[in-house]
Amino acid sequence: MFRVRWSLAYTSLTLAFAILSFAGCSDPHPNEKQVYKIEGTVSVDGKTVGEIQVALHDTAGPDNKQPTYPQGFTNEDGTIRISTYAEGDGAPEGEYKVTFSWQEYNVMSRSYSGPDKLNKKYSDPKTTPYSLSLGPGKSNSLGKVELTTKK
Repeated sequence: MFRVRWSLAYTSLTLAFAILSFAGCSDPHPNEKQVYKIEGTVSVDGKTVGEIQVALHDTAGPDNKQPTYPQGFTNEDGTIRISTYAEGDGAPEGEYKVTFSWQEYNVMSRSYSGPDKLNKKYSDPKTTPYSLSLGPGKSNSLGKVELTTKK
């Protein structure tokens, strides 16, 4: 009798494990849009700078069904890394205005604050001179972006 119960319990556990394993094979994020990696570097007054905030603003306006907010920072070597769903994954297909902001990192609040060292020259999507077209068959690159702190 003990063997029958043990066999039934073992079979039940095996079946439960198989079901859970199969469920894990499905797309974990079915509502995510396809994203495209973005290439490019940023320099300020001729020098590469890390921690420049880079944000993409869809020129078509926000997608109310599947909103995304692609943004990121530059690495110390000026390389742009934009994230939408995961670190450095890129942004969905579209036409974007690109904004840049450079503030101090506050260790206590773990946030960026203070005045924009770029004097807000590139922080407004309506006036920024930078744009990007993302998608299949497009360059998906900002190239070399040269920013200045001069007014």
